[in-house]
Order: sequence, then C-alpha cells, then structure tokens
Amino acid sequence: MDTDSYQAYLDGDEYEYFGGFYDTSPVDLEVPYDDHWYLVVDSYPRRITVKVTQTFD
Repeated sequence: MDTDSYQAYLDGDEYEYFGGFYDTSPVDLEVPYDDHWYLVVDSYPRRITVKVTQTFD
C-alpha cells in the first residue's frame, strides 16, 4: 500500500492495495510505481512467519 492507502487501512476507511490472496509460498511482489510502500500481511486468524527479501533490478 502507498502511504495514503496505509493510513486509510489503519483508520478503517476504504483503501486501495496491490496484491491479493496467496495460499502458496514464496510470493514475488512488484511495486507498480516508485513511492514509499507498506507491506501488510494479514493472516487472520492463523499465526504465520514472514520473511521479506528485497531485490533491485
């Protein structure tokens, strides 16, 4: 999520996001444009472990 969408997410308002539901791992995500991004992983109600690796082309 970009900054505005992340704040809306925290406030409980409507927000836009890129990505979706994934039930396999690993997942490769690409940001659609340059900006400051927030990665939100919601595994409700399960507890999961998340590892993030950044790569730059």
